[in-house]
Amino acid sequence: MTPNRSPAIARRKLLALASASALPTVVTASAATTIQWPEQTRLLDGSVQSPKDWQGKPLLLVFWATYCPFCQRHNANLQQLLNEWPEAPRVLGVAQDKEAAKVQQYMSRHGYRFDVTLDYAAWQTAASVRKAIPTTVPIDRQGRIGQVVPGEMFPEDLLQLARWAKGAAAG
Repeated sequence: MTPNRSPAIARRKLLALASASALPTVVTASAATTIQWPEQTRLLDGSVQSPKDWQGKPLLLVFWATYCPFCQRHNANLQQLLNEWPEAPRVLGVAQDKEAAKVQQYMSRHGYRFDVTLDYAAWQTAASVRKAIPTTVPIDRQGRIGQVVPGEMFPEDLLQLARWAKGAAAG
């Protein structure tokens, strides 16, 4: 992860187009859009989270699926961010899959250590995003949604979103 490197926006947009060419475009929310937290979220480990567990903290939502090769590379870049940047915001992976055991095996096989839920529909509605994978949604401490980004992202782009989520409402 190279914090001083400028984001490769053109590369990200091209890759997003290539990875999501058969998928609908995701509506980009403005920073004024506030998330409507789901009443509860069951994580893969069996724990249940409520809005109070998410509110007041920066969060990166990542919508993905085990069968998506773009998601695999995207999540590897996300895990790299978490490994190399201790100040990274919390990450919630929102898996499109239906079988918890399959997702747990996938997470273990790839060494991903971020929280994951299968509550796809609830989070899709909460973040007001269309069904496209991968999609990354940064949410700041005040619950404001930043730029919703469809498609696979490079490490420097994830770092930019993570910095926004972490610092947008720091003051």
